[in-house]
Amino acid sequence: MLRIIENWPSLRSLANMDLQSLVRSLRSQDKKSIQNMRADCHAERPPRLDRLLEQEELPEDIQVENGWSLERKSPNVNILQNGLIGKRRPIAKSTDCMFGRMGYTKGLHVWTIQWPVECRGTHAVVGVATESMQYLHTSGYCSLVGSDCESYGWDIVRSRFFHNKKETTYPIWLGSSSHDKFQIPDEFTVVLDMDEGTLGFIVDGLYLGVAYTGLSGKKLYPVISTVWGNVEIGIHYTGYMPPGPLLLRECCRKTIRQHSGKKRIRKLVQETRIPLVLKEYLLN
Repeated sequence: MLRIIENWPSLRSLANMDLQSLVRSLRSQDKKSIQNMRADCHAERPPRLDRLLEQEELPEDIQVENGWSLERKSPNVNILQNGLIGKRRPIAKSTDCMFGRMGYTKGLHVWTIQWPVECRGTHAVVGVATESMQYLHTSGYCSLVGSDCESYGWDIVRSRFFHNKKETTYPIWLGSSSHDKFQIPDEFTVVLDMDEGTLGFIVDGLYLGVAYTGLSGKKLYPVISTVWGNVEIGIHYTGYMPPGPLLLRECCRKTIRQHSGKKRIRKLVQETRIPLVLKEYLLN
């Protein structure tokens, strides 16, 4: 009782905290935890990925082409906004999938998933799968993506990667004692390199490294599985880069921008005596 009386001011302020303030507070703590983990992540961002992420936003018709499929999905899922959002109906004790419209066989592909933190439940899995993935929905709650040999999925609630019912910790540098504290924000990015045959993810601007290899030669589609009723999950196709390495000039541009930093690059380019066309290339 004495402890309650002593802590009454802080308890009262917590009780009076509105929901938005509480969410902001929690997300602030999550952001700090992600920043603290940056030192543990030694994954180097592929040069082609950096170049792709600098591209301009794609038009809406391309977004729709690479959105959620109207046909290949659980019967408990409704597709909204021409495929840019999928909504799971509130069905009890069920796990349900959404598939992307477009399958990828070559090149580097990047897309962003919008999935509210508070709408994930016990199992929230993001990844890729072939057309032969066995089940698009099942009874009970499980990590459905990654439960067979045709799908590969990252459970963003538990930081576990699944394939063919086998699981590993992802990111691989995440210790078992801290992975529960690594909360993925509302938006994160999927990186599928069909030339290298790898799948990876970006969280809060941090490339987490390769989650799985050996994907070359397949045709893979974006996929998620969810257990949360009324959740709306968005997909935003960022872009594509064709097979092949970067040109030498692109590698030089990347190195200059990397060593200069975002804040210094504009000033550095303005002060350097180089042709205007090169200045524009370095800045854009």
